[in-house]
This record gives sequence, structure tokens and C-alpha cells, in this order.
Amino acid sequence: APPTEVARIDQLRRTFQLRRFGSGYDRSQVDRLFEGVMASLSGRGGQLNDGDLDPSKFDLVSGGYFEAEVDAALKEVRDIMLRRR
Repeated sequence: APPTEVARIDQLRRTFQLRRFGSGYDRSQVDRLFEGVMASLSGRGGQLNDGDLDPSKFDLVSGGYFEAEVDAALKEVRDIMLRRR
């Protein structure tokens, strides 16, 4: 992947905000997925499929990431992966 794509995903990941009240996506699960996405795009990890990017796999926990932010980032990741096929 061009370095700009990996940098863009890293930039998105760094903007995720934690909820002060209520629940959101589990931070460690989201961070682990995005680390895997960046590794895959830079050739250091295995291939990802659409199922790997399914946000329903994330647990909802108190103080987690805002779901809408993560969902929007995952959509951008899917778009990048589609362009690369």
C-alpha cells in the first residue's frame, strides 16, 4: 500500500474519542484491528476480508470509542481495500 494509505488509517485511528458516559466499542479490540489493518496494508500482516472489518464483532463497554467514528473509519478502510483489488 502506498505510505499515504497507511498514514491515513493511522491518522483516523488516533482521532477516535472515548465516551465519557455510556458505552462504545472496546478500545483494545478496535486498536488491535487497526494495527492489523495497517500491518496488512504495509505487507507485514495477513490479508483482511470484509468479515474482519465487521464492527458487530466489537464488544460495547463503558467508556469505549464512539461507534460512529470507528464505523466511518472502517468504511474508509473498506474503500481503500476495494481500490487495491
